This record gives sequence, structure tokens and C-alpha cells, in this order.
Amino acid sequence: MKDSAESEGWLEQVAGLSAADRARARRLAAESGERLARALRRLGAASDAAIADALAAHCGLERAPADAFPQTPPPAGGAAAGFLSETLAAPLDEDGESVTLAVADPTDPAAADGVRLASGKRVILKVAAFADIEAAHARWRGGEAAGGLHSAIAAAAGESAADADQLKDLASEAPVVRLVSDIVADALKRRASDIHIEPFRDRLRLRFRIDGVLQDRTAPPPGLARLVASRVKILAGLDIAERRRPQDGRARLTIGGRALDLRVATAPTAHGESVVIRLLEDRDAEVKLDDIGLSKSHRALLEHQLEAPYGLILVSGPTGSGKTTTLAAALDRLNAPGRKLISIEDPVEYQIDGVNQIAVNPAIGLTFATVLRSVLRHDPDVIVVGELRDGETAEIAVNAALTGHLVLATVHANTAAGAAPRLIDMGVDPSLLRSTLRLLAAQRLVRVLCPSCKAETEPPKGLKRAFEARGCAACDQTGYRGRVGVFEFIETGDVVADTLREGVSAGEIESAARKAGAKSIHADARAKIEAGVTSAAEVFRVLGEV
Repeated sequence: MKDSAESEGWLEQVAGLSAADRARARRLAAESGERLARALRRLGAASDAAIADALAAHCGLERAPADAFPQTPPPAGGAAAGFLSETLAAPLDEDGESVTLAVADPTDPAAADGVRLASGKRVILKVAAFADIEAAHARWRGGEAAGGLHSAIAAAAGESAADADQLKDLASEAPVVRLVSDIVADALKRRASDIHIEPFRDRLRLRFRIDGVLQDRTAPPPGLARLVASRVKILAGLDIAERRRPQDGRARLTIGGRALDLRVATAPTAHGESVVIRLLEDRDAEVKLDDIGLSKSHRALLEHQLEAPYGLILVSGPTGSGKTTTLAAALDRLNAPGRKLISIEDPVEYQIDGVNQIAVNPAIGLTFATVLRSVLRHDPDVIVVGELRDGETAEIAVNAALTGHLVLATVHANTAAGAAPRLIDMGVDPSLLRSTLRLLAAQRLVRVLCPSCKAETEPPKGLKRAFEARGCAACDQTGYRGRVGVFEFIETGDVVADTLREGVSAGEIESAARKAGAKSIHADARAKIEAGVTSAAEVFRVLGEV
């Protein structure tokens, strides 16, 4: 069926959605074959509430709030709970003539048609947020499973729980399996990058890192701490009997049709094992240079350097600063039939059609260095190295740039100027860097102000204009929705290249770059404050100064 709401432009009514995000949502829906509302939600560019408000307004339907769902589900004429959950619909009420049904996407007739056929009654539609419908189904399922969780808590409290086999059996039972799956699904739905599960003396703390900031979530009972940790360790292939040492592992899950890689880390604490789960979704949506927050001058400089036939481009920044996304956008720009592109990643985060993407696996000896040495025999034009983390990898990458390849790589350094000394400290010959290094970049991610509720405020000294976060339904009361990069680019012309020698400091390189006209990352951040993209408070949180 043709999506009538799409053709009439309901996307334009979604609060805080940019034209670029609308285009990305339509692209994703076309590529995946899913409904536009689901594609937009998967993209994470708008809140569930904003999507529901736009669909309800456009379709002329009543908006069902979160508290509209009953404690126990109406029978809905016998429609299967699994069908309702899959079609993202939930019954609100039922009488002799009609069923009132909340749906997340009123442009999809599947749920209403199914309930109409099952009940033989008229169906009255209302629109609810994706999250509210999912929460209702989880609550209804939870009522059935509550007894199982109570039994699990009681068993975990017993001495038998100290036995590894008993613990494994308890952690593999349906209530605990469903609980952990629900935690991961909730984190995915809320666009979290990490899940933190932390035991304390009398409570279990659950937090999600959303847009770079940790937020508390409703935690399971403290009696389940050991079972939750054990379930996660089973998924990641870790030793559940070992609770005295930190462990690291990986897991592969499919949640709601979305493939996830989980990177799991455990650590012993005074009150049990702390668990951190990094969520890495297989992303096949295109990432464009338009999407990452580059200014016009930065974009022009990057595009100019990407057209070079050979050389080295380094992107620096701490973990979680968006370096992988920047490299993915650069790959998209370079991706053409006339070029062979190979990327070496840990793990592969963005699926890019036309790029040969290789995931490293140190456990079997497949390191960055061994893969990089091998791919040089595959006649590449462009090579992307996920991280230069040791001298061997850095030396091979620099030599590849010297022998006619364009090499893009990330390196852990606090500033753009600090990337070159980092490679020299790894053992790279400075004279080779002078011949190959084309561009040094540094970046951080700052949260984007919600356009629905941001308000102009008194600007800090030296700025002409500034906005602050207020909070509304569209941004889940945080005042922010999504993140964007702030950047510093240093082009290594003659002035900067002359500083590259043994013992050079980042300060010397930065001083030379400023003389050559390179602007600091703070200048880019201040421009984004004045443009209303982010707030001074957010820039201070990320960079330490405005």
C-alpha cells in the first residue's frame, strides 16, 4: 500500500527534524523496505513522542498518552499478543461494538485490519508513541513473568547460587533472559551507546549513555544483580565462575530485527560485578559529509585533501568522539567505480556498499598490522585504518601513503597537533611524515539543542548570540536531541611540515598551524553556539571552556 502520509509530507511536521534527516529517513525506508515511521525511528533523528505527535496531527487522530494503557490488556477480539506486538499496536478498550486500538504508525493498516478480522468489530484508532506501546506490552508480559523473577531472586539468594552450574541454569531461564533482552531493547530504542549495570550494597543501578551523557533508568531488583551479570557473560562467552578478575568479550544479538554487536566488559567491585555493554548496531544508512557538522571551510578543505592521489590524513580524538562516523562520511565521498577502497576496522560499524571492509580479530592473529600488510597486495587506491595503535601499524600505514595510496586513519590524541608527535613516539620516522602527512583533524561531539524548545539567552563574553536548553516532549525533557561534531583541521603545508622532527611538541605544531591560519576547535564550537546548534553549557562540558 502506498504511504499516503508520506506523500502528503507528514515528515515536515516532525518537531526538530532537519531536511537532511528527512532525506536520510526516506533513503533508509526505500533501502530497507520498512515503513517510513519505523525507518525514521531507527535512524534516531526524532523522538518517539515527536513522531507520534506528527502522525496524529496529520492523520487527524487522537493522541494516546502513556497513561492511557490499562494494567491488563483488553482481549482485542482474540488478536494474538505476538501479532499486536509485531505490528506495534496495543488495545486500550473494548465493548460490544468496537475495539479502541493504539498504533504507532496509523499509515500501516495491518494492525487495524487484523483486529477487525479477529473481533468482527469496528476499530477506533488512536496514535501512541512507539516506546509507550512497547512499554505496555513489556508490562503485560512482565505481569506473567513476575512470579518467575521472584523465584529467580529467591534461588540466587540461596547458597546454591555460588555453584557455577546452578548459576548458569538460573541465568538461562526465561524470566532472566527476557529481562536482559528488554534492557538491551530499551537501550537500543533510546539510542544509547552504552549500558552500565552497577551493583551497590542495597541497590542495582542501571544507566544508559545517551548522546554522550549517562542517564538513570529503572533498575531490576538488587537480588538479580548476579543473575543479570551471569546472563550477559553467557551471551559474551565469558567464564561465569570467574568473578575476581575483569573480563572482556563480545556477543551478537538480533533485537526487533536489528542486528547488534555487543562489546562486554566486567569488573569486580565491592558489591558484585559491574558490567558495561557497548552497543554497536550494523548500520547500512549512508553517512554524508553534510551530516557530521562540518563548516563550509572545513568541508572544502577536507574534500580538497580527499582528492589527493596519495598521502596520510589523520583524525584524532578520544573514544566516542565520532571519528568512525567521519571516516565513513569520507569513504562515502571517495566511493566511486574508478577506485578500490579497503577499510580495516574494529569492528565494522557502517556497512558501505562498494567498500571492502575487514574486521580485525586479534584472538586469531588478525591484527591491524597483519591485515594492513596483506591488503597492500590487493591493489587498493584508498585504505582506511580504524586505529593506529602501535608502531608496526603506523609504520606500514605511513609507508603505504608514501608508495601511492591515500590512507585515512584515526589515532588517540587530544588535539589535532598532538597526532603527529604520537606517531613519532610510536617510532615513525619524522622525515616520512613530512613527505606523507596531508591533514591533521581533531573532533569532539556536542549535543544539538532541541529546535522545539531552545530559547535565546545572554551570550557569554565575546559571543554575539547564544541559546539554552529548556526541555520538552520532543526531546524527552533533556533540551537536546542528537549530536554533531566540532572540528579543528590543520593542513600540513611547508610551515607545519618543517616542525615535524624527533621531540617536537604538540604546542610547537599548534603554534605553527595558527600562524598558517588554522582555527582552533573552540572557534568552531563558538560558531555553532552563535548559530543556535548547541549551547555554551554543552561546549563547556565537552571542551572545558567556551
